[in-house]
This record gives sequence, C-alpha cells and structure tokens, in this order.
Amino acid sequence: MPWYGRLRVSTWTWTACAFVILAGASLWTLMADVMRSRTADDGTVIPGLNSDALWLSASKAAPTMIFWLVCFILVDRYKPQRLLVWVIALGWGACVAVTGAYYINSWVGAQMAVVDDTSGVSAIRVAVFVAPFVEEAMKASIIFLIVVLDRNRFSSRVSGAVVGGLAGAGFAFTENIIYYARAIVYGSYTSGTGDVMAYLNHMVYMRGVLTCFGHPLFTLMTGVGVAFGVTSRSKIVRVVAPVSGYLLAALLHMFFNWQSSIISEDQLIPLLVIIAWPIVAIVAVRVAISSVRQGRTVAHRLGDYVTMGWLPASYPAALSTLRRRAWTLVMSLWHGHPVRTWVLQTRATELALLREAVTRGTVDAGGLWREHQLINEIASLARRGAVVDGRGLRPYWPWNARRRRSLSTRIPSHGMIDKPPMALGSKLKYSASDPRWGPPT
Repeated sequence: MPWYGRLRVSTWTWTACAFVILAGASLWTLMADVMRSRTADDGTVIPGLNSDALWLSASKAAPTMIFWLVCFILVDRYKPQRLLVWVIALGWGACVAVTGAYYINSWVGAQMAVVDDTSGVSAIRVAVFVAPFVEEAMKASIIFLIVVLDRNRFSSRVSGAVVGGLAGAGFAFTENIIYYARAIVYGSYTSGTGDVMAYLNHMVYMRGVLTCFGHPLFTLMTGVGVAFGVTSRSKIVRVVAPVSGYLLAALLHMFFNWQSSIISEDQLIPLLVIIAWPIVAIVAVRVAISSVRQGRTVAHRLGDYVTMGWLPASYPAALSTLRRRAWTLVMSLWHGHPVRTWVLQTRATELALLREAVTRGTVDAGGLWREHQLINEIASLARRGAVVDGRGLRPYWPWNARRRRSLSTRIPSHGMIDKPPMALGSKLKYSASDPRWGPPT
C-alpha cells in the first residue's frame, strides 16, 4: 500500500486524532475552571489565574519537564518508542490525567468537607488518602491503553519505565504551572505578602529541583510492572505485576504526600537527601543496567541469525553498542544514507528483541512472519546505502568526495553490506569462495 493508504488504515493515526481532541478538550476545561474567579462563603472574592501568571509559571516549570524528557529519551535508545508514543504519553499526563485528577480530587474533597469541615483536615486527607490513588490511576491509564493498542511497544522493562516516566513528567509540568500561578496571583492580590518573586523562586527550587522526581518516579513503577506482565509467560505474573506496580506507585505517592503534609520544610530537606534521592539513584542505576542488558540481548540474538546464515557476522558487534551505533549514524552523513542507517539500526534491534520474545515463549509462531519482513527490510536498507558499521570511517571535506568514492569502489568498507543477508525461508547457497555463507556452525 502507498504511504497515505497505510496512514489511513493505521490504528495509530486514529489514536492520534482521538488523543488530540481529548487532550485539547481536557486542557480547555481545566484552564476555564482555574481561571474562573470564585466567591467564598464569607463573600470574599478569590481571583482566578490569569494568562500572565500562567505563562510565567510555564517558563518556570519547563526546565524540569525538559530535563526528564531528555533523560527518558536518552535511556530509550536501543529500541526507541515511536515519536507518537512519546508525545501521547507526555501529553496524556499533562492534559488528560491532570484534568481528571483535578475534578475527582475536588469532588472527594468537597464530600469530606461536608462530613468534617475542620479547617485543613479534609485537604490533608485528600492529599494523603485520595490523591495518590486517583492521580496514579489517571497517569497509568495511558500505559494500559498503549499496551492494548500495541503490546509490542513494551519489549522490555525500559519501555515501561520510559512511557510511565514521561506520563509522570507531563503531569508534574501542568501541576507545577497551577501551583506557581496560584502563588503569583495570591501575592498580586493580597497585601503584605512580601517579595512574591522570591517566594516563587523558592517554590520552584522545592518543587522543580528537590522534589522533581516525584511523579516520574511513581508512574515509572506502574510502567515497569506492566512491562513485567507483558514480557512474562506466567498468567499469574501478567495480572499481579501491573497491579503491584500500581499499588507501589500509589503507596510511594501516599508516603511522600504524608511527609510533606505533617513535617516542616527544614525537616523535609534532610529526609529528601538521606532517603528520597538515594532511592531515585538506585532506580536510575537499575534502569541503566536494564538498558545495558538490552545491548547484550541484541548481540546474542543477532548472533542466532548469523549462525543460521541469514545475517553477516559483523552485525552483532556493530549493532549492540550505543557508542558504535552513534558513530555509525554520524558517519552515514558522509558514507551513506543517515535515515536508512537509523531505520536499519532500529529494525535490527526489533529483530533481536523479537527473537528473544520467541525464545522466551511470549510470542508464538506468528512472529516468524515478522522475522521474515524484518530480515528482508534490513537487506533492502543495506543495499540502498545504510551503513552497518562505522569503524574506520572518517568525515572528509566536500572537495575530496570524488576521491573517496573512487577508493570506496575499489576497497569496500567493512561498514557497508557487500552482499545482502538472505531472506528467511530462502534456499541457502553455499560457496567455497565466500566463507561467510558456508554451512552454519
């Protein structure tokens, strides 16, 4: 099918359209509510948020969101999610999840205030006993939705951590904007509040630096639990792992809100340094180790295809190291086609992880047809200028391009495929003059 035909029948096309409508409606509803002025029971008018305060708050909250966005995208390197998945996860947390949690928490808080109108008690109860479960459920819903649409997006724990972390980062971004804007508006309309910008900068330091790990870390737990369930053969683990991940996220969120509600700021900072940030460091190291293990899996599983004679022997070493893949992609600007090189690297990683899933028993015989497609696509990309291994390649000045091309025709680079890999199911042809295509060992 042509590209526009595939675009028309793709599930992700209609998912993107539905997401844009839902996210836009959610954000418009939320902004209309928070910008509306309210009248308290004693007749006092509580001003709503204004556009100037919102834009200033967005500029203060953006660095934290960009930091987490870069971190999660850098972790998701071996088999990166498609750009649309990143956008949907981030946008869902920033628009849909925040709006849903805002209205549910407000309704529950109103009900608690009716039962017990003690000043401040209902707000603490909502923050500790209601908000963690509601907010984590709203953020985690996008993880389950992506699994339903395309479970192959979750090929490892890293995939779950990235999608969950992006949803949490988006949620924190919008939540920070609202908190910062409320501080600005309150300081602008209330006399005797002191230096508003100094208080705002202090709030940005507390929420955007010291406790910025909160929402990404909590939702990351749910994502890892879902990834455990998807990649497991046990039916019990498929049910228990996602539920356990969600409950762990909610309990961590509850503990964090409880500590923030009952202790002072001077006591909170030592707890963050001694307890919270070491936990974040441990989780970060664990995710990094999982990413390194992905590289080993790629090397081992591509080696299976080398043994069967379907891929050249240089593939496992060339495609299992991020540093070598990055260098190859840069060198493809001079010695090949960068886009096709990038696609070949992602297709090779998908092929290796598919082989791992077939070997583990989580993908049935239907995966063999996908293997057939991937191997043929890799061969086609290699014939059309994709660079496989950039070792030994160097950039050159434009006026030396003709000489470089003449050398490359006489001395083929080991980074290019001289002979395309054989398709799955094709007849093996052995040649005594080319040992790479000899019988499998």
